[in-house]
Amino acid sequence: MIRLLIVWCVLLAACAPPPVVKIALVAPFEGRLRQVGYEAFPAMRLAIRERIAAGGIARVRVTFVAYNDDGDPAAAARVARNVALDPEVMAVIGHLVLSTTLAALPVYREAGLPLLAPSVPADALPRDPLVFRMGPVTQGRHPQASSAPCSALDPSWAAVGWPFGPCVADAPPVAELPGAQQALTAFTELSLGPLPGPRSIVAYDATNALLDAIALDAQVHGQPTRAGVADALRRIRHNGLLGQIAFDRDNIWADAPTWAYGQ
Repeated sequence: MIRLLIVWCVLLAACAPPPVVKIALVAPFEGRLRQVGYEAFPAMRLAIRERIAAGGIARVRVTFVAYNDDGDPAAAARVARNVALDPEVMAVIGHLVLSTTLAALPVYREAGLPLLAPSVPADALPRDPLVFRMGPVTQGRHPQASSAPCSALDPSWAAVGWPFGPCVADAPPVAELPGAQQALTAFTELSLGPLPGPRSIVAYDATNALLDAIALDAQVHGQPTRAGVADALRRIRHNGLLGQIAFDRDNIWADAPTWAYGQ
């Protein structure tokens, strides 16, 4: 009887569904900055869908949640607290606006929740072991030239705290990167019509880098944790659409590019 019980327990464990691991995207989806979120979210969904189709990540089931912070610092702090309370969330991609990212940082720090911060200048964020700065530094940077006019950048770029000027971004139009065109082919299927933009490229890369980190943590420790994912982010090397993503000892992507649009 005891032997049968042991066998039954083993079978139950083997048949149990894998634990859920969530990635959170926090960005504005309403108001004057809503373009920011709507460029990023379908790209994030696409990256996760592709990873699942390719076999997923061993031992865990990865899914996502998205939160609207309205591009408002006070709302961002409140939303960050809600995100941090969900134990299944292993990391956050956000907030894609400087003021809201800064407002949310203390919450994530207290919760031990790693943050990937794209589309925000790296040197505008504090040095922190849980903050992974994907945006370029503002000093000594020589932007790559884009053939697109400055008018191709939507007005929200001027409002998100980007210090390089109105005609510089951290990604080019999708049409200028053949790899991005191919990778984001199914974007409109998930966006229900709108085309991908520069932030779609950045969000796609950030999501895939984070998925690599979750996979590495699961491989090493079995069950991913927030601390384990943060440690894995320091060690991953992801070949993204914008180049190889790797973080230095200050959690900066030193090779993060910038693009100058035509006047």
